Amino acid sequence: MRNLLLSSVVALLLAGCTFGHYGKLKQVPAPASGDHSMIPKPIFGDNFNSFLFKTNITVYGKDFSGLLMTKQMSPQDYRVIFTTELGMKIFDFEFKDTSFTLHFCVPQFNKPKLLKTIQRDIEMLLMNNLQEQNFDYYTDQKNVYTIAKAKSEGMYNYYFTEIASKHLVKIEHSKKRVKKTIFTLGNYVNDFPNNIVIQHCDIKLKIELNLLKK
Repeated sequence: MRNLLLSSVVALLLAGCTFGHYGKLKQVPAPASGDHSMIPKPIFGDNFNSFLFKTNITVYGKDFSGLLMTKQMSPQDYRVIFTTELGMKIFDFEFKDTSFTLHFCVPQFNKPKLLKTIQRDIEMLLMNNLQEQNFDYYTDQKNVYTIAKAKSEGMYNYYFTEIASKHLVKIEHSKKRVKKTIFTLGNYVNDFPNNIVIQHCDIKLKIELNLLKK
């Protein structure tokens, strides 16, 4: 009986992570042409120098702690470097327009599927070319969030903006109605989230970012 109850709890936790609630959302009219007020605002803003995060990446049961720096080299050109606190480089990525360059990566991360997943996670955080995407707009049943939905490479991204604070608090990367990745943004200070957690539902990968300096 005890094992049955434990199995039920685990099943409920997994269901909460993977199965979406999108059928309960209420679609609302899109804003007029030229009105970008409902489009999610980029997390890092349109122009910035750099952000430094204390970071922990848990992948397949192993923890990697250190510092992650995001630096804008020029418009649409971003460098993202993850090092240990002693300065040893773990990976070094560059995102420029629609291209991706791997400058360096330790063997533990240099696996095609894992590398592609982390690349996509960072691209989601950078939120490039949002105004070029086509969105559908929704609200939840309690009218707490405005949700912008966009299709990308056969997947769907749902951006949850809290109506009261106008803060982006969650992004869900989904396939049809099944959640694949959940980005949670919290502890906003001066309109920037000091804590970002990226939790994957289909692989054992979690990324935690805590702002140190910008």
